[in-house]
Amino acid sequence: MLKFFKWITITLSIFLLASIFLVYQFGPVVGAQFGKPIYIFAPNAERYGKVAIEMIELNGYYANGEQWEETKEKLKNEFKKVSVYEDTYLFIEEALQVGGGKHSFLLTKENRQTLSAKDEMPSTTREGDLLIIKLPQHIDAAANGKQYADTVLQEIKNNMNIKGAIIDLRGNRGGDMGPMITAVSPFLEDGDLYHLEYLDRDWTVKLENGKSIGGGTQITTNITPFKLDVPVAVLIDDQTASSGEAVLMAFMGQPHAKIFGQPSAGYASANITLPLYDGTLINITVAYNKTLNGEVFYDTPVLPDVQTDHPLEQAIEWLTK
Repeated sequence: MLKFFKWITITLSIFLLASIFLVYQFGPVVGAQFGKPIYIFAPNAERYGKVAIEMIELNGYYANGEQWEETKEKLKNEFKKVSVYEDTYLFIEEALQVGGGKHSFLLTKENRQTLSAKDEMPSTTREGDLLIIKLPQHIDAAANGKQYADTVLQEIKNNMNIKGAIIDLRGNRGGDMGPMITAVSPFLEDGDLYHLEYLDRDWTVKLENGKSIGGGTQITTNITPFKLDVPVAVLIDDQTASSGEAVLMAFMGQPHAKIFGQPSAGYASANITLPLYDGTLINITVAYNKTLNGEVFYDTPVLPDVQTDHPLEQAIEWLTK
């Protein structure tokens, strides 16, 4: 009996040690996929940087091949020299550019607060039989995404007698596409909006009952979903980026829409956000947007249907013919 209990104790000890090792080794990276990285104890600066590299390697669209391997090994050596987390940031940003491409970036707590403070509410104006909707970038959907969407939806509902709409995405640098898509959902057909091209699969972003499914935060508004069948002009410029370009591509599959302005910024890709130990966020590109007809722009700008320095005037002219 004594030998049995001794065997049980040894087995449990081995199991416990193995579990601790697995949590130490994989907890930060695997847990980050669900928004909660698991740490047994606070990592030192070197471990902090190496965890970031592991996250990038697991998720980054370009985190493979010779250039990535060289960058990874070089940065692992650099991490041996750092003493505080902040010392790793420049190295992690370098890894993000190589493994995730130009749309990938590091976001500290301070930068997050600055970006969220820049959130603006959309605005609408009526010009004759047209409704002009200005959709700015939107970062913090959890805080005010519902207000963002409701602001536009209520104005559309108040102007159901319009004969056309203009959606102004100029200057929209992105953020969370969920509130944006919901805001203009009356002008979009339910069903597939566009696809996301991952390295190993495609994913479809859809519109269902006024909500973006599979892309951005799902927003539940106070307004019952409705549709308005009118032609839509979309305005873009070289500052239309990221989720702004996602909204643009949703309209590219619509038969009643036309795009005016200048080529977009060329960030038509999807990022995921992974938290590091101190709350700093890794935003890394994992997929590229693909139109319903199969066109992928990667890091190149999206071209308008009508390239012009006077998009508003030409959009009005098209809608009032």
